[in-house]
Amino acid sequence: MMVAFHLIAKIRQAQIEVTAVLAWVALNEGKTQKQLRDSLGMASSTSSRNLAALSKVHRLGKPGLELIEWHESLEDRRQKLLYLSPKGRKFVADVLRIIAGNVDS
Repeated sequence: MMVAFHLIAKIRQAQIEVTAVLAWVALNEGKTQKQLRDSLGMASSTSSRNLAALSKVHRLGKPGLELIEWHESLEDRRQKLLYLSPKGRKFVADVLRIIAGNVDS
Protein backbone atom coordinates (compact mmCIF):
# COMPACT_ATOMS: atom_id res chain seq x y z
CA MET A 1 0.00 0.00 0.00
CA MET A 2 2.81 2.43 0.89
CA VAL A 3 4.55 1.71 -2.43
CA ALA A 4 1.40 2.68 -4.33
CA PHE A 5 1.08 5.86 -2.26
CA HIS A 6 4.68 6.87 -3.01
CA LEU A 7 4.22 6.13 -6.71
CA ILE A 8 1.09 8.32 -6.86
CA ALA A 9 2.94 11.09 -5.00
CA LYS A 10 5.81 10.95 -7.53
CA ILE A 11 3.38 11.15 -10.46
CA ARG A 12 1.65 14.17 -8.95
CA GLN A 13 5.00 15.88 -8.30
CA ALA A 14 6.03 15.30 -11.92
CA GLN A 15 2.78 16.83 -13.17
CA ILE A 16 3.28 19.88 -10.96
CA GLU A 17 6.87 20.30 -12.19
CA VAL A 18 5.88 20.11 -15.88
CA THR A 19 3.08 22.62 -15.28
CA ALA A 20 5.43 24.99 -13.44
CA VAL A 21 8.01 24.79 -16.24
CA LEU A 22 5.38 25.45 -18.93
CA ALA A 23 4.00 28.44 -17.01
CA TRP A 24 7.53 29.81 -16.48
CA VAL A 25 8.38 29.53 -20.17
CA ALA A 26 5.08 31.21 -21.11
CA LEU A 27 5.92 34.14 -18.84
CA ASN A 28 9.65 34.28 -19.68
CA GLU A 29 10.08 33.54 -23.37
CA GLY A 30 13.60 34.02 -24.68
CA LYS A 31 15.24 33.13 -21.35
CA THR A 32 17.69 30.27 -20.83
CA GLN A 33 17.39 26.93 -19.06
CA LYS A 34 19.80 28.20 -16.41
CA GLN A 35 17.52 31.16 -15.72
CA LEU A 36 14.59 28.74 -15.42
CA ARG A 37 16.55 26.55 -12.97
CA ASP A 38 17.61 29.52 -10.89
CA SER A 39 14.12 30.99 -10.83
CA LEU A 40 12.33 27.75 -9.93
CA GLY A 41 15.09 26.30 -7.76
CA MET A 42 15.30 23.15 -9.90
CA ALA A 43 18.18 20.80 -10.40
CA SER A 44 19.63 20.63 -13.89
CA SER A 45 18.37 17.08 -14.39
CA THR A 46 14.85 18.02 -13.28
CA SER A 47 14.64 21.00 -15.62
CA SER A 48 16.07 18.98 -18.53
CA ARG A 49 13.57 16.17 -17.98
CA ASN A 50 10.61 18.55 -17.83
CA LEU A 51 11.73 20.64 -20.79
CA ALA A 52 12.19 17.47 -22.82
CA ALA A 53 8.66 16.35 -21.95
CA LEU A 54 7.33 19.71 -23.16
CA SER A 55 9.43 19.78 -26.34
CA LYS A 56 9.23 17.76 -29.54
CA VAL A 57 11.18 14.72 -28.35
CA HIS A 58 10.92 13.40 -24.79
CA ARG A 59 13.48 11.17 -23.12
CA LEU A 60 14.46 7.94 -24.86
CA GLY A 61 13.20 9.29 -28.19
CA LYS A 62 9.54 9.24 -27.19
CA PRO A 63 7.31 11.96 -28.65
CA GLY A 64 7.01 15.01 -26.42
CA LEU A 65 4.07 17.37 -25.98
CA GLU A 66 5.48 19.89 -28.49
CA LEU A 67 4.47 22.87 -26.34
CA ILE A 68 7.91 24.53 -26.23
CA GLU A 69 10.83 25.08 -28.59
CA TRP A 70 14.53 25.63 -27.92
CA HIS A 71 16.41 28.13 -30.09
CA GLU A 72 20.17 28.63 -30.16
CA SER A 73 21.29 31.98 -28.77
CA LEU A 74 22.89 34.23 -31.38
CA GLU A 75 25.28 35.55 -28.72
CA ASP A 76 26.34 32.20 -27.23
CA ARG A 77 25.63 29.07 -29.24
CA ARG A 78 25.93 26.94 -26.09
CA GLN A 79 22.84 28.59 -24.65
CA LYS A 80 19.39 27.50 -25.72
CA LEU A 81 16.56 30.03 -25.44
CA LEU A 82 13.11 28.78 -24.48
CA TYR A 83 9.92 29.75 -26.32
CA LEU A 84 6.37 28.49 -26.60
CA SER A 85 5.71 26.62 -29.84
CA PRO A 86 2.63 27.55 -31.89
CA LYS A 87 0.88 24.58 -30.26
CA GLY A 88 2.05 25.83 -26.85
CA ARG A 89 0.72 29.35 -27.52
CA LYS A 90 -2.68 27.91 -28.44
CA PHE A 91 -2.69 25.67 -25.37
CA VAL A 92 -1.81 28.52 -22.99
CA ALA A 93 -4.42 30.80 -24.66
CA ASP A 94 -7.06 28.07 -24.29
CA VAL A 95 -6.21 27.55 -20.61
CA LEU A 96 -6.37 31.30 -19.93
CA ARG A 97 -9.69 31.55 -21.78
CA ILE A 98 -11.12 28.71 -19.66
CA ILE A 99 -9.85 30.31 -16.44
CA ALA A 100 -11.44 33.62 -17.48
CA GLY A 101 -14.75 31.82 -18.00
CA ASN A 102 -14.88 32.39 -21.76
CA VAL A 103 -15.65 28.79 -22.66
CA ASP A 104 -17.61 27.96 -25.80
CA SER A 105 -20.56 25.70 -25.08
